[in-house]
Amino acid sequence: MKPLILLFMIAFTAPISAQELVEFTALNDKVSLKVPKSFSPMSKEILEVKYPSSRRPTEVLSDPTSGVSIAFNHTKTPMMLSQIEEGHRSISKMFHRLYPSAKWIRDETITQNGRKFMVLELVTPAIDTKIHNIMYGTSVDGRFLLVAFNVTTEQANEWLPVGKQIMKSIEVKE
Repeated sequence: MKPLILLFMIAFTAPISAQELVEFTALNDKVSLKVPKSFSPMSKEILEVKYPSSRRPTEVLSDPTSGVSIAFNHTKTPMMLSQIEEGHRSISKMFHRLYPSAKWIRDETITQNGRKFMVLELVTPAIDTKIHNIMYGTSVDGRFLLVAFNVTTEQANEWLPVGKQIMKSIEVKE
């Protein structure tokens, strides 16, 4: 009887939507992270709707609904690793001004997988919902790289734990 109870407990306490994560590389294999196997590149049509041309990321992966995404933006902005903390202060101020009603969760610099990152995690208003954003920024090839995980607050219970795993897996190889 005990094994049956244990099996029942495991079955009903396991995450409902466990996502299989697979290795993904971007920027000519300089950045790697684990992403859900079901994610694929966002279509050009959806990219054009979600991101104005002046701010379109270098690459975006999303779930089949395009409601959950991971965006990579390797900007033209020069930034060395030694400038991450200074860059964080500037970008943080900009986001605080852009989104005065945002709910802030994290706003810091960290070292992860041997690399310095700025981390901004906040919930921002959108046209018809709120978006939970987790953004990590660092330097790659002397330029600012921003990796962002985005999910609507309606989908956050299911996807936020996965998003945190994704972001913790980011590694840069230079």
